[in-house]
Amino acid sequence: MRSPENPTLGEFSDTGDAVKAPFAQIVPLPATQPGDMYRPSVVLDSYIRIRDCYCMWPGCDKKAWGADLDHTREYNHHDPDAGGCTHPSEMKTLCRFHHLMKTYSDWLDDQYPDPRTGRPRLIFTTPEGRSYDGPAWTGDDLFPTLRLIVFDNQRGSPSRPPPTAPDSRQQSRTAAKHARRQQERLRNRRIREEQERNDPPPF
Repeated sequence: MRSPENPTLGEFSDTGDAVKAPFAQIVPLPATQPGDMYRPSVVLDSYIRIRDCYCMWPGCDKKAWGADLDHTREYNHHDPDAGGCTHPSEMKTLCRFHHLMKTYSDWLDDQYPDPRTGRPRLIFTTPEGRSYDGPAWTGDDLFPTLRLIVFDNQRGSPSRPPPTAPDSRQQSRTAAKHARRQQERLRNRRIREEQERNDPPPF
């Protein structure tokens, strides 16, 4: 037998037939590339594509392996601690068309873990204010053990300074748009939570 300091899977105890619970050491995987908090690591890139399987826009069937990785909350290149995080809880796959549509139009998206299942929940809101859920079926249903994989959530400035904005006016407009989108996300989330409290789902 191995010593208690070095347990292994399915190790027998000294009492006889009883088997100890499997031992698994959780090691956070790198979420970003070294020195670049914006670009996901290779392992995170593969994880998100396996988890999503397809473009996460409602009704789109483009495969995730040809799609873009999108930060749901816009990444702030000038202050990474203030912007969207490069982490699976804040990223998803979108095909190029829907990625550009989300970025340059008034469509709004929100992403957060479902408190009942732990699955990522996606909500898309049209410019007119109508809300639609993301796909009901993803790779998370096929591979539920993906939820056991954890990523380093460390945040901070990259090792090299961020690029300077060519136009401070453009930077101000972008910052204002990101702030407005975040306010709308919080408002929409509060409305949905209130609706769910008053009218819970039948399951």
